[in-house]
Amino acid sequence: MTVSGTAAYRQRIAMPPDAVLSVQLEDVTLADAPSPVLAEFSERFGDRQVPIAFTLPVPKTAIHANHRYNLRASITVGGALRFTTTRLYPVLTDDRLNRVDLLLDAVTANALPTPLSLPASFAGALPCADCPGIMQTLTLRGDGLYRLRRVYQEKPNGLFAEAGGWKITDNLLRLNNGTETSLFAILDNDTLRQLDTAGQPIKSPADLDLRRNIQVDPLNDSVQWYGEFQYMADAATFTECASGLSWPVVMTGDYLTAERNYSKSAVAPGSPLWVTFKGRLEQRPGMEGPVIEQMVIEKFNASQPEKACKPAASNAGLAIAELKNTYWKLLNIGDQQIPISPSATNQIHMIMANEGSRVSGFSGCNQFTGSFKHSSQELRFSQMARTMMACSSPAMELETKVLEALNATTHYRIEGEHLLLLTGNKVIARFESLYLR
Repeated sequence: MTVSGTAAYRQRIAMPPDAVLSVQLEDVTLADAPSPVLAEFSERFGDRQVPIAFTLPVPKTAIHANHRYNLRASITVGGALRFTTTRLYPVLTDDRLNRVDLLLDAVTANALPTPLSLPASFAGALPCADCPGIMQTLTLRGDGLYRLRRVYQEKPNGLFAEAGGWKITDNLLRLNNGTETSLFAILDNDTLRQLDTAGQPIKSPADLDLRRNIQVDPLNDSVQWYGEFQYMADAATFTECASGLSWPVVMTGDYLTAERNYSKSAVAPGSPLWVTFKGRLEQRPGMEGPVIEQMVIEKFNASQPEKACKPAASNAGLAIAELKNTYWKLLNIGDQQIPISPSATNQIHMIMANEGSRVSGFSGCNQFTGSFKHSSQELRFSQMARTMMACSSPAMELETKVLEALNATTHYRIEGEHLLLLTGNKVIARFESLYLR
């Protein structure tokens, strides 16, 4: 068995004879573990230029039908990385072909102005309140897209990944996944340091730095997406809210659910519809032949015609809130009113995902995750885990109240745009839905 194809890049740049093309076949079945390399190709350019053909012999006994396999490629000159793949190139299983044309991105040619050489991946570990650590891997693409993967060590179902848009202002890196923001200081080209929700240094003896990886970790995770679905002339596109990037939508997976939902919605034909779904980006042949990056909808969750990436003021308050896939910001804990922050970065909030029954949010000082179960009126949270950042005493006291309220919740009630958490018949917390912008 062989896997073959070509490797190329868009730029009109000639490589020297000592440039080296390396292609690896990896088993990417486990997202929270290193990807084993099953086969590798490595050759000098010599007198050739791209596209360069490659062939990787693969033992049939090494391939399993229920595994996922991906090709990763890079071009180096004198050991320095010049081009690399930043997208997923699946092969072999799930009806994939054994031949793929790879498109590599320039490491130093950024689409957005930034002090960082991109694309790049940064990795490190954060302290965890009730686990050995939180392994983080952040990948930044030059077009403004990022993927952040967190693995809570020794926690069941401890893998979380998100994607969205990034921006840099005065060496401050801001990540926005459509519902919340994370902040990092850019110390140098190879080091990022996590900041608190106000963009200030975190007072902690722990190592809060993410350091540049040698290789770029492709954006191959299945993540929750928030944005606008548009269908016109027998073709669909999806625009992610935070980055503003758009992709054609592949008509496989749960695509039909999304199309039917669009057809039944109140939006005019060809107009955008705000949706949320779990999906991934893949390189696939486009309608006109060339391989392009496209969106695969794995599980369609919901749509809300009243929402938009940039909702108009006239209709921003008309939506009827739903329990799941809604950004809930905290208004009250018991009789204590929570001051409304002008910045979304330090709002106490939570989001209950439609798939997997996972809850995540910010509790006043730390990010938290956990599980939830609900029926028509009952709601219970469990397996709560949080990061372990140092904050002021008032913030820590408030966070304790927030987490105690979640653990004490037995029922819920939605009144318009408000979510009420109850213990028996007693209201212990009140949240308000916040539309994504």
